[in-house]
Amino acid sequence: MQALLTTALELLLLALVVGFVARRVRVHYNVALVVAGIAVGATQFIKPIGLSPDIVLQLFLPVLLLEAAISTDLRRLRENLGPILLLALPGLLLSLLATGGLLLATIGLPLGFGLLLGAILAPTDTIAVLSGFRSVGAPPRLRSLVENESLFNDGTGLVAYGAILAVLTGGGFEAGAVARNLLWVMAVGTAVGWLCGFAASLLARHAGDHLNTIVLTVALAYSASLVAQAAGASGVLAVVAAGLALRAHGWAGLDAPSRLAVRSFWEVAAFAVNSVVFLLVGMQVDGPALLAAAPALFWVLLALVAGRLANVYPLLALLRGSRLEVPLRWQHLLVWSNLKGSLSMAVALSLPADLPYRELLVTVTFGCALVTLTVQGLSLAGVARRLGIGHRDAAEEELEGHQGQLLAARAGQAELDRLQHMGLLALADFQRLRAQYQQVIARSERGLRDLAAVRDTGDSRRLRLLRRHLLLVEKSAVREAVGSGILAEEVGARLSRDIDSALDQLGNE
Repeated sequence: MQALLTTALELLLLALVVGFVARRVRVHYNVALVVAGIAVGATQFIKPIGLSPDIVLQLFLPVLLLEAAISTDLRRLRENLGPILLLALPGLLLSLLATGGLLLATIGLPLGFGLLLGAILAPTDTIAVLSGFRSVGAPPRLRSLVENESLFNDGTGLVAYGAILAVLTGGGFEAGAVARNLLWVMAVGTAVGWLCGFAASLLARHAGDHLNTIVLTVALAYSASLVAQAAGASGVLAVVAAGLALRAHGWAGLDAPSRLAVRSFWEVAAFAVNSVVFLLVGMQVDGPALLAAAPALFWVLLALVAGRLANVYPLLALLRGSRLEVPLRWQHLLVWSNLKGSLSMAVALSLPADLPYRELLVTVTFGCALVTLTVQGLSLAGVARRLGIGHRDAAEEELEGHQGQLLAARAGQAELDRLQHMGLLALADFQRLRAQYQQVIARSERGLRDLAAVRDTGDSRRLRLLRRHLLLVEKSAVREAVGSGILAEEVGARLSRDIDSALDQLGNE
């Protein structure tokens, strides 16, 4: 136990050092972790430890999945649900078939193991992708599309992984049985997770403070997974559904400190898991083995690109001309941003020790993460700029700065008013603090007026985005009114059609 704790402490300290260095040299943290893992594995600076598949699946994955789920913007998820489901369901199948078929034809990897590798590589490292998008100011809808598609891909890809692995280790394939099992695994896993998340949402309203709320979310992540597995369903989908249910039904009921504390806790937990997985994989993969597998890695990378091409372009072409259309230049970036990271490597490490081709699958998975994070990850911002995505001028950044200050000050002032109304503040303290907030508000409003006076924003993309946001809020309000019986269904349908027509006129941006 002491040796295990010592190794864990060494890994955390190493991750901290890598984080400082990565920030100084302006290299993405995950890329720096990959390089550090290789160096540590070559020098044996830290004694390597083995990872049990159960530890990876039962301990690490729920952390990564719940953190992604509770960080999801549900409004944007609903807005992008059409393309997301296309990419995550039929798109995943096309990607697996393209990957497996190409690997069978090039390196002779049996089709089943090619499909298994495709499922392992289905999850995307959204941390690195979104970091690149933020650096160029990519549109919010594009960032949301990438983030939410990855969330769904994580779930469906890992379900496919489990189904394919069961066939390969079970020694037989019967299409009807596999289809029934997949349906059960997905439907029951999602239902169990949603029920657990809904129950946690009810409890969260009475948690009392942020500490109880954090403990509740930890219990939710692991209980949803364990209950689903006990029912023979997908623990992965259960955790994703539980996080989304908590976000949908319980998040608004939490006070601001609790929301901040929960988000901060899960960000730290996911950061720690990402760091440990990257370092441990780098320590366990043999450098000479990676070089020996270079020819196979080349074909796997080519198959990965082919699978992504088969996923993105044909399916998103079906949305052309609709309000859900994804611009072609965004599709190019979706293909290029197909980065692999800790989740794929964690799944590869969970492969049974006696599985044929296991060493090859683990090695090329690590190689794919290394190449995509370095080559595609480091060039992502440049590719986005070449495609004309995310151009921002100084005036636009100044505008956002004033808007951010205004939002923050008004939120603080509203909380201050609430505390005063409850009798928790002395009058003198209330007046002094409110005057400070009022100064910030007045300064921000003056800055916004000055910008508006020198810049015609009548046809700007920002105004179109604002109008789109307001129309979506209107549509959500209409749906809630119909659901609660305030409006008749036919009236709600007519109003929704009018709003959809206005959204079509605004276009996709």
